[in-house]
Amino acid sequence: MLDWDSFWINIYAGGIYFILGILFSIWLIPIFTLKLIKRKSRKFFRYKIAFLIGEVCNFFNKMPHEFKANEEMTTFYVTNKKFPDLKDFVGILKPNLFKPAAYEKTIVKISQCIVNFKGQERYDLVKSELDRLSELKKSLENLIDVHSLNFNDTVINHVSLLCLEINQMQTEFDFNKVSESLTGEKDGLSGASRIAKLYEKIFELLKILIKEKGITQD
Repeated sequence: MLDWDSFWINIYAGGIYFILGILFSIWLIPIFTLKLIKRKSRKFFRYKIAFLIGEVCNFFNKMPHEFKANEEMTTFYVTNKKFPDLKDFVGILKPNLFKPAAYEKTIVKISQCIVNFKGQERYDLVKSELDRLSELKKSLENLIDVHSLNFNDTVINHVSLLCLEINQMQTEFDFNKVSESLTGEKDGLSGASRIAKLYEKIFELLKILIKEKGITQD
């Protein structure tokens, strides 16, 4: 005689395990997939970090002469994957912002230029810096968008916030057009205060990047 109670208990139990199995697979499979992708692309990780370091160094190297605190330089390298005893060149940072008080002096010089420059001169300075910041933003965004799985959350979040602040500077700078239409003169005051803050963010990003395994500084 068929035991209907046992039959329905087995049906219910099997249904529950089936549903739990589906939910578990939906949660677990993507995690393992992402880990596998990251593991396979790990060999290219250092080169992408090196590229970011090179872009940041290039930005600082081309800063206006009035901002520079020194003419010294420091060089960054990445350990060669095939030959650990060898180092591959990454980039040169000149001025060397890692010298004692160099970064602080740079921020002071930026603030002094904003205060001392007037009218068209200040407008040209801020416009030039905004153009350089926008180029850096585009380069960082392109790399992070395409290779986001290769970077940790700290790098991604810092780059995202940096790009947002560059956008905010662009929005503020655009207000200069309104001021010019009212006064007939270019001033460049709007957005100028963000330059020093953005330099700080970019330098923080550089310090995060050079802490990655395999990156050395000379």
